[in-house]
Order: sequence, then structure tokens, then C-alpha cells
Amino acid sequence: MSNKTQTPAKERVEQEKERIARKGQEVKSGLTPIKIYLLTYNAVSALLWANLLYITITFILTPRSNIQQIAGKSTFLNKLFTFNNSFLSSSTKIKPLNQIINHFKGSYEFKNLGFKTKYTQSLAILEIIHTIFGFVKSPIGTVFSQVFSRIYTVWGVVEAVPEVSHNSPLFTTMLFAWSLTETIRYTYYFLNLLNIQSKILNWLRYTTFIPLYPIGASSEAFLSFQTLPSIKPILLNLISTNSLPFKEILIKSTIGRNLLWNLAKSNNNLNKNSINQTWGPLEIFRLIMFFIWWPSLYFLYTYMFKQRRKVLGKGRGKVVGGTNKAR
Repeated sequence: MSNKTQTPAKERVEQEKERIARKGQEVKSGLTPIKIYLLTYNAVSALLWANLLYITITFILTPRSNIQQIAGKSTFLNKLFTFNNSFLSSSTKIKPLNQIINHFKGSYEFKNLGFKTKYTQSLAILEIIHTIFGFVKSPIGTVFSQVFSRIYTVWGVVEAVPEVSHNSPLFTTMLFAWSLTETIRYTYYFLNLLNIQSKILNWLRYTTFIPLYPIGASSEAFLSFQTLPSIKPILLNLISTNSLPFKEILIKSTIGRNLLWNLAKSNNNLNKNSINQTWGPLEIFRLIMFFIWWPSLYFLYTYMFKQRRKVLGKGRGKVVGGTNKAR
């Protein structure tokens, strides 16, 4: 009786051993040079982004006191949360928000976080090459737009205007969203290449983007917008060189004279306090990119929701169709 009950149990153990052995053999036999390269790329990328995530979280959790704002540098966020009231002698600021903003400033120099970020993110250029040569099955348009926006932000915004971007709290929120997203993504791709499925990781991969994509993309967009010079000098120049009746109307009216006076005064203050207040091709390009950002976010966001329904919609943790998109 006992032998009969033990036999099925032993058979199940042997079958499980055979199944594991077959799976290991399949993985081993499928290790082509391209697959080994992709495994290495995803493993290295996951480790690099995990390190950035650790540093970013450490920075956020590190207590700071007596954080001084840089004199003469009025940032976009400071202006956003400052209310100028003509009935008040001074501006009124939302102190809790200012404390949060100040707390998130300065992460670029924290443990060389900015230096590590720009080179870690630059590795993603390889993902475009992976898609072009068919190493992975991903839409080239989606991959290119995602990689381009990141590379542009790192080199065309953060490194191009360091006096503004390096001390911006938006750099911290952007990097937190990036690093958490990428740590999950590259780990998911690495395990997927080994035919290892994790329900928790699948759920994280196709769920965390819901809050992280808007945080990351909006931080990118407003960080770029923050680096733009003031538009007041342009308005003043247009008005001063305008020979149309509109100029005469402004000069004759009280409101018009006040407008011209305030523009001239603001322009004078900007020239004294700002490092770069000139508009050029790069600044115009950043302004255009700011408006392009939002439809691009919608495109990527809806694409990820489609992928989420495809992967999680037919059962959590299942990879539908067995398509490997590890890039």
C-alpha cells in the first residue's frame, strides 16, 4: 500500500526533474551570439539603472536644512508658485511647496548622479540599432521616439544649459521616474530572454508606467521649458521697432505706457540677473519640442496601455504569443 502511494510521488519528482532539465537544455541550446549579447546588454543596463535609482532615492531621503536659493535666478517653478498681487506689497509664496521644491534641488551633483545618468542613458542608442537589424521585435517609431526624447533631454537640455538644469528639482523627479522604469524594464527583458516568467515583474512592467510615464515626460518637458529665456525682451523689441499705429496707441494710453515701462524694467532686471537671455535656433527648437512632447506622450502612453491589455488582459503574468521584445 505504501509502495503504491510513493510511486506516483516519485514519478512526479522525476517528471519535474526532467522538465527542468529540458528547459535548461532549451535555454542553453538557444544561446546564440545575438542572444548572449542581448543578455549582457540588458543585465548591464539593469544594474546601471538600479544604481541610479538607489542614488536618487538616497538623495530624496537625505535630510537637508538651510537650502539657499541661488540669488538672482528665478526658475519656472518658483514663478509658478508665486502669486503677484497688486494689493500686496510683496509676493506671497506657498511655503510647503517651496520646501518640497528646494528639497528636490541639487541631485545632479549628488554622488556624481548627473555624470552617471548621461552616459547610462546614452547606451540606449544601441536599442535603435537592435530594432533596425532585427535583434528585437519592437516598432522602430516607438523605440526611436522614446530614445530620442531621452538623449535630447540629457545632452540638448541638461548639459546644454547646466546653470539652470543642474539645480532643478525637475531633474530629480525625471530621474526617479526614468531609473525605476528602466530597472524594471531591463530586468524583465533579461529574464524573458531566459524564458523565466515572473508574475510580479510582468505586473510591474505593465503597471508602473501608468504613474511614471506622466511624471517622467512632464519633468522632461518642463525642464526643457525652464531653460528657455524670457520672452519679454522679444516683445519689447517688437514694440520698439514697430512703426504701425499699434505702437502709437500704446504710447498714448496709460495702460500701454505701463506695459512698456514694465517690459523695459523686466528686461533690465533680466539682463542683470540672468546668464543667458538670448533666443537662438536651439532655444526655438526647445520651445517647439515642448509642444511636441504632449502628443508624443499620448502616443507612447496609449501604446503601453495596448501592450498592457495584450499581456495582462488574458491572465496576469502571461506573455501572450511568446514574443520576446527584450531590447
